[in-house]
Amino acid sequence: MIALPHEERIINTGEPIESENLVEFRLLYHGELLASTNSKRRTQEKHAIRKVLHPQLRRLWQVKSGLHQLAEHFGNPGTVEESGIEIDPNQSRFERGIARIGRNWRSAPFDFVPLVTEKFLLRCSLDILLLRPEGKEYIFEQGDIDGQLKTLFDAFRRPCDIGEAGGNTPTDDENPFFVLLQDDRLISEVHVTTDQLLLLPGQRETKATDAFVIIHVKLNHTIGSPFDRWFD
Repeated sequence: MIALPHEERIINTGEPIESENLVEFRLLYHGELLASTNSKRRTQEKHAIRKVLHPQLRRLWQVKSGLHQLAEHFGNPGTVEESGIEIDPNQSRFERGIARIGRNWRSAPFDFVPLVTEKFLLRCSLDILLLRPEGKEYIFEQGDIDGQLKTLFDAFRRPCDIGEAGGNTPTDDENPFFVLLQDDRLISEVHVTTDQLLLLPGQRETKATDAFVIIHVKLNHTIGSPFDRWFD
């Protein structure tokens, strides 16, 4: 058996994430992954990745009991009215809470729902498996790994304005829009493993910029944070 070449490295290290009160899940992305540089910001490409992660994160809020309870807390009629959101009698308390969180993180024309924010003092660790084509014929087209990771990290966070969202506006399915991070500075630790991509699912040929990415996310709240009541 021939082992595929691969690389493992820690590219950013902070305080380790402990197992107590841990919330963990995996996000998937496969498609084009272009490297970001100072001259090529890749705003369109980053937002395309956000659009892939958005429904996965929305599902996470729906199925994780702690997150569901948190949204319901923000959906209490009194707190919703205080935020200036009109109460729709057809909406559940969970839906009203998500709407209120989105309004709080509004960056026109989007209402964003970030999972990791400074307010809740969550620490975030990422373990990333990055599969990409290997071979001399791909090197000049795909860019370096650091540039591709820069694209990923920016796609994980809430864009600050419509320019960072590539000039896009939300579709009916993207109101609000779910993202992983308020800011990529909230990532405390990153471990990256790279290996060879053979083919993307459903494809018969490989392009230089193809990538299959599995992002293992581990979260833990800081003791005394507002998350205590939902994740103890």
